[in-house]
Amino acid sequence: MAKKRTQQKNNSQRAKKHKKRQANLKKLSLSKQVTCQPYIEDRVDNALEIMEKGNWREAASMLAELKKKYGNYPHICFGRGVLAVFGGKHDEAISCFKKAIQGSPDFVEAHYNLAATYQKQLKIFEMITTYRHVVLIGEDHSHAVQQAQDVLNSMEQQIRDSHGISLDEFLKAHRIFDRAVEHMESKEWEAAIADFRESLSINPNHPQTHGNLGLCYARMGKKQLALEAFDKALELDPRYKPAKDNRKLIASLTEDQCLEKEMATVNYYKDCFQKKKSGIKKLAEALGFRR
Repeated sequence: MAKKRTQQKNNSQRAKKHKKRQANLKKLSLSKQVTCQPYIEDRVDNALEIMEKGNWREAASMLAELKKKYGNYPHICFGRGVLAVFGGKHDEAISCFKKAIQGSPDFVEAHYNLAATYQKQLKIFEMITTYRHVVLIGEDHSHAVQQAQDVLNSMEQQIRDSHGISLDEFLKAHRIFDRAVEHMESKEWEAAIADFRESLSINPNHPQTHGNLGLCYARMGKKQLALEAFDKALELDPRYKPAKDNRKLIASLTEDQCLEKEMATVNYYKDCFQKKKSGIKKLAEALGFRR
């Protein structure tokens, strides 16, 4: 029994020593990060200045070397994100900015550039959410916050002018639309119809929702309802080609004949904005990235 107590005591002492050693190592690691932080940030800034002068290879080499030595340090991820977005690699840029934010949640410039990259991809829902976060965490009079607020104000005005609803209502309709598309992809036509109709109850002036609703009716063999949905889409936008093409196809079917051909669904924002080259896309093209 005494031997067992002695062994337990030794184990406890070893555990305490190990815990203390780990704490000391962590302190040393943090100390090293604090010490090298200005150096890393200066090197990242230097790399981005070199990139702006057109020497992409040297900038990429500098950032790669920094990543090799210091890993996914937030400013290194940020620099790699800026380099990627200017190289047209938007998915890679988004991944880099997210890693920068993961390492430094209040990194305003990383949030801003993430939002700007979403904007270039016309991922409007993600763009709005991220710009709003910039406004939330940034300093009121900073350039990043002012530009983010300008974009949000422009979006709000554009949505009110074109759809007659608020930006928040537009986003709510979008979320329901996305849920409806998921039902479509699973061939759950009745559930999709219910969600498209709910989305239209918030934003009735959205041609893409009427068009997708028409496709659902067509897949269920409800020809007349499908034609009415396509007609409504074309009433809202006479140039809306998917509705024109789909209406022509459905008109050739007999009543109760189900549409068998697979038809592509339409993205809530992207197809509309790309077609019209709206103010959102112009904003994206004019937007400058921050460093």
